[in-house]
Amino acid sequence: MSRSKRHGSADDRISALPDELLHHIMSFLTPRDTVQTCVLSRRWQTTWVSARCLIIDSDQFSILWELKTFLDNLLLDRGCTSLDKFWLRIIFGNVYPDNVMDYCQIRPWVCHALRCNTQVLGIVHDGELLTISNAFTSSNLKRLHLCKFEVDDWFVEKLFSGCPKLEELELICCFVNIVMLSSAKLKRLTVTTSDDRSVACLGYEDLVIDMPNLVSLDIKEIPDRNPYFLNLSSLDTASVCLTTVSFKDSDVDCNVLSALSNATSLRSLSLTVNDEEAIKVVGRDVLRCGTFSNLKTLSLGEWCLGSGCRVLLHLLQRSPKLQKLILHLTDVGASQSDQQHAAAVTDPDCNQTETPFNCENLKKIEINCPQGDKRVHVIVRILFENITSPTEINITSH
Repeated sequence: MSRSKRHGSADDRISALPDELLHHIMSFLTPRDTVQTCVLSRRWQTTWVSARCLIIDSDQFSILWELKTFLDNLLLDRGCTSLDKFWLRIIFGNVYPDNVMDYCQIRPWVCHALRCNTQVLGIVHDGELLTISNAFTSSNLKRLHLCKFEVDDWFVEKLFSGCPKLEELELICCFVNIVMLSSAKLKRLTVTTSDDRSVACLGYEDLVIDMPNLVSLDIKEIPDRNPYFLNLSSLDTASVCLTTVSFKDSDVDCNVLSALSNATSLRSLSLTVNDEEAIKVVGRDVLRCGTFSNLKTLSLGEWCLGSGCRVLLHLLQRSPKLQKLILHLTDVGASQSDQQHAAAVTDPDCNQTETPFNCENLKKIEINCPQGDKRVHVIVRILFENITSPTEINITSH
């Protein structure tokens, strides 16, 4: 082989790389950098067009118009080349008045990504809540992430019917005007509320969740919506936060704990309950709980500590395989206990109302509390007096 030919091969080794490897390299680049790879090699002049991962971040642009122009041209050049992931993050703040956005500006990009068979679609923005005006239809979409959208029953019904392979749905800081979430395919569901209280539902309703194949559930403080669980038989991990805004009053019925106790595959549970009315609602449901037959990790707030930790002890008795208990105490609770005396919150006089029991698998208890929280020694004493099996207790102050 001639010297010049050998040098020519060495200078263009990138051209010998397979498409899969080139696309993997491009997945770590911004879209602008991906386009600029066309100068690296003759082979790369067209390879960037078929990049399978597009993550558009407004940090790379000064104003919305600049982002829109770049993305319009990029998608035009790509045509209908297949996509694995399309993620759009538009965070400009209120610095420029021209950065006001509505869904009509996003819709063509979303439709393009769905036509290109993307499996992951994410839309994150920091503007006013957006209303989705079209149904999502895709035979390939597996994960959908929406941030700051208005979501109603029409949208989720069309979503589940139009995207038969959807396995993961994340509604972050969204206005949730939904009364039914039902899917036989979904495996992971995350729902958090919008902080915008100017938008309100028409009234308090149950939010019925019926998902027999769901393995991960994360729900946090949905205003005017009382979570009501039907079939969650495959659930492995659950995190639920309830407050007064979830319930019309303290007399409503809630089945969160009793329904989760029927999920025989549940291994990890975190339950946060804030405000007195919500504590009363959940407290009634505790008495209906069955056995958490496979629960390994339980994380609770101070809502379970009243009346001599009666709710806490009740749940421990019904968790025979529990290995780790985590208790989170707040500054607000510590301040209230200082005003009412340390023992008043947990009422140690009630600690003999439960018969001591054995938690043979419970090896560790973690208590996260404010510095100097006077409730801790009362809680520890009640636990030692009611649990006969040896357990390590770690206390962490914040």
